[in-house]
Amino acid sequence: MTDITRPRQLTNLAWITLIAAFSCSTAALAQTTTSATPVTDSRPNIVLIMADDLGFADLGCYGSEIETPRLDALAKSGVRMTQFYNTAKCHSSRVSLLTGLYCNQAGSTSLSRGTTIARELKGAGYTTLMTGKWHLDHEPTDQGFDRYFGHLSGATNFFTGDDTFRLNGQPFKDFGDDFYTTIANTDYAIDFVDEALTTDKPFFLYVAHNAPHYPLHVRKQDYEKYRGRYDQGWDSIRQKRYQKQLGLGLLSADTAKLSARPTDVPAWTTLSPEDRRWESDRMAAYAGMVDCLDAQIGRLVDHLE
Repeated sequence: MTDITRPRQLTNLAWITLIAAFSCSTAALAQTTTSATPVTDSRPNIVLIMADDLGFADLGCYGSEIETPRLDALAKSGVRMTQFYNTAKCHSSRVSLLTGLYCNQAGSTSLSRGTTIARELKGAGYTTLMTGKWHLDHEPTDQGFDRYFGHLSGATNFFTGDDTFRLNGQPFKDFGDDFYTTIANTDYAIDFVDEALTTDKPFFLYVAHNAPHYPLHVRKQDYEKYRGRYDQGWDSIRQKRYQKQLGLGLLSADTAKLSARPTDVPAWTTLSPEDRRWESDRMAAYAGMVDCLDAQIGRLVDHLE
């Protein structure tokens, strides 16, 4: 524990959307029909993926040096938005994502004034599945989801979990020595999809990853991959990301200037050697969590194929 190729085309893939924004990110896959899927209902299966507190420029397809080949491939074959906004807060963003309303319109965490996409799709005959972080009142199985694995809390220990983990409404305590939340979310997403494919109904799968939200709990192999990569410091990194965004066509040099470093963030050169090492290691831990997130999304895509 450290605390600190483009996929093949999905069968009958109608569209893929990749959205990256300041507080959270979402990816959606639709019309994923496989040979195992009963043909009695031709409506598309839907997969919606949310990443928690992922920065706008933290994916390769948005200028990052972090290696995210699977998400980059989805962006290349789908839609990459350049003006997408959320509420810059994790719980309120997921309220809006689930209800289509502003957080307070929906009744905030209670969802008392807004129905969920799961409830509506369930009423329309879909099997509704969810894994990951909830961070709202009650439980997903109270808000339209047939199956759920994940934690109800706003943050959790990625390696040992917490007492809010649930499996289909029941307490979950099966945390083995190799447990890691990002991977477990994918494990159960795959299990739920396999179960859904034995029915004659289309499915809606919502995967709400906690990564890369704090705590910075990264697997050792993912941390070691990026260790030392950030020794150059954040001033250099942000300049390189900006230049890459210009090259990718995400920004226009005529209209989009690199913003000034926030006044409460010191220049990298003013930090002591000890602080530089600490901050470089922190950025490596974060990058490793994003790298693992990308790999697990790729694993889910491969299974859907």
